[in-house]
Amino acid sequence: MIKSELLRYKKMEIDSFTNTLIDLHKKLVDPENYSMFQDYFQSDKEVLEIVDRLFKDLKHHIYKEEKILFPYLINLSKTKRKEIPFEKPYFETVKNPVEIMKADHEQINENIKRLNEFIENEVSILEKETENIKKIKNFIGYVEKVIYLENKILFPNAITLENKFLTLSKWKDTKH
Repeated sequence: MIKSELLRYKKMEIDSFTNTLIDLHKKLVDPENYSMFQDYFQSDKEVLEIVDRLFKDLKHHIYKEEKILFPYLINLSKTKRKEIPFEKPYFETVKNPVEIMKADHEQINENIKRLNEFIENEVSILEKETENIKKIKNFIGYVEKVIYLENKILFPNAITLENKFLTLSKWKDTKH
């Protein structure tokens, strides 16, 4: 990822960044990507199991993010702009789902590591230059990019913003 792209993401409001990630997620769960992996590795049952696990993990992870975490993050941004009042989430603090998302990322990264090892050790030098392997490696890089953006930008920013509201909320509670 180039520096200017990273800087652009860092400067985004959480709701805009979250919506950008939702768009990025669409590529991750695109059935064409899954088909590409299945077609290429069709003769290797062990690799197909890794591919199946990777795509199942991605789908489940993205579902949790987009249905549980992201709506709350969007509301945090709205609260920051004073569009809506702060409401403590049913999961107590954003740190709780963030820890679950990070654990998901670790599992996804483990599957990617296993795929990369297979490509490195089992795919011939000539095959590594084929369009299919390049597409597969690009997809893997894309997954790693999204995980990086979430772990290094979205989650820390969300925790920082929520902490401001939690601190303010506690302060207001002590005043009454």
